[in-house]
Amino acid sequence: MYLYHIASLIKFVLGVLIMIITYTSINVYEDPIIGIGLGMLWLFIAARGASFYVFLGLQKFFREVSQERLVKDSYKLSLLFGIYVLINALFLLLWYRGKFLWIILLVGFIILQVVLFSEQKKTTNEFPHI
Repeated sequence: MYLYHIASLIKFVLGVLIMIITYTSINVYEDPIIGIGLGMLWLFIAARGASFYVFLGLQKFFREVSQERLVKDSYKLSLLFGIYVLINALFLLLWYRGKFLWIILLVGFIILQVVLFSEQKKTTNEFPHI
């Protein structure tokens, strides 16, 4: 159970360390590709690590399921959020960002979350006893 907490904390700390290393030892004017690449890596790892705790807190408030299920779902949601942040940052860097594209991405990720985390009713193939 605590493995998810430890992994998310390590990801957040690793993301912050990558940011510190990027801004203290790399001259982004001489190596813009390296600076942008490490910045994107920092953004993904830090967003994923920090959003785990945000999603865990929100789900504790809104959902009434087991603690284990909340932690697992929060960890999965943090991956989706990290991917969402990374895609948005890539579109910003490529100057391809617009309100219409933002709405499509937001709706797409919300639909993905609903599909992945909706409770599916299990059906059985048993015949009723007569």
